[in-house]
Order: sequence, then C-alpha cells, then structure tokens
Amino acid sequence: MLEWQLSILKYFYEECMMQRLKYFYKRHALTVTLLFFGLLSIAMVAIVYLQPNKILSGSDYHFHMNRIENLALSIKQGEWFPRISYFFIGGMGYAAGLFYPDAFLYLPAILRVVGLSIKESFIVFAIAINFSTFLITYISGKLADFNKKQALIFSLMYGLSIYRFADLVNRQAIGEVSTGIGICYQ
Repeated sequence: MLEWQLSILKYFYEECMMQRLKYFYKRHALTVTLLFFGLLSIAMVAIVYLQPNKILSGSDYHFHMNRIENLALSIKQGEWFPRISYFFIGGMGYAAGLFYPDAFLYLPAILRVVGLSIKESFIVFAIAINFSTFLITYISGKLADFNKKQALIFSLMYGLSIYRFADLVNRQAIGEVSTGIGICYQ
C-alpha cells in the first residue's frame, strides 16, 4: 500500500473511534463523569498523602485527628453522639462538637473502628471530601442551567482551586473544607 492510502485508512479508523467514543459518552455520561471525579479525587490525595510512613501535618492536623480518634473511641463504647471529647486535655475533655460538628467525621471514625489506621481513615475521608465537592459542584452547575460541559468545567474550577486544595492538604482545615462541599449548592 502507498503511504497516502495508509493515511486515509488511519483517518477513517480514528474518525470511527471518535464517533464510538462520543456515542459511548452520550450513553454513559453520568458514569464517565463520576468515574472521572473519583479518579481525580484519588489523584489529588495520592500526590500528597500516599508517601510511605509520612503524612503532611498542617496547623489543624492534630486537633482534627484527636476529634476522629475521640469519636471512634466513643463509638466503640456505644456512645454515638458524644457531647464531650474526653480524648482531649489528658482526659479532662473538651466540647469540640459545639464549635465543629462531628457529622462529617463519622466516616473516618467508623473506618477507625473497623481497623484502619488514623492515616488511612483520613486519606479515605479526604478522597470522599474531594469527590463530594466535585459532585455537588457539578450538580449545582446543572441546577444553574449549565450544559454538561459547562457544569464539568465549573466543577473542576472550584474543586481544583488552590485555596481549597491548600486547606485540605496544607492546613487540614477539615471544618472549612467540609463546609466548602456544599457552598456552591446554596
């Protein structure tokens, strides 16, 4: 075969594959979008947290890890809604739940009860926060009459913002990041 004949065959093959991909995406747009958000969430956390025997500890890290540990210990003892966090101040306790509600911390606390380490439970929690942020922002974009592409771009712009990412990985400001999940929805 001549070179120009090969290039024509290659063009038609690529065009056929693009048509198949577009058709697949149209039929499975939600699944592809959710898979994309999941992989992106894992990648964002893996860049920082999946390093052997290391975890970045920001200014709020120890405070929030104590909250997760306290909630896990309370759940083990059968108390699902503790008012005082006795894990703080050498057993004296602190009413952290008055200022930082524990609703978002049940996922890492239950993972801690199941047997994951504090680092592993926090990593799963960070992935869940990222995924939830992308998903809620995407839904918010759709509710604001954006088309799929615009909603995806809107979700990526918010979910990948430097400030939000720094809050999650540098400061570990769990209260602020958890609140940021639904900020676009309001």
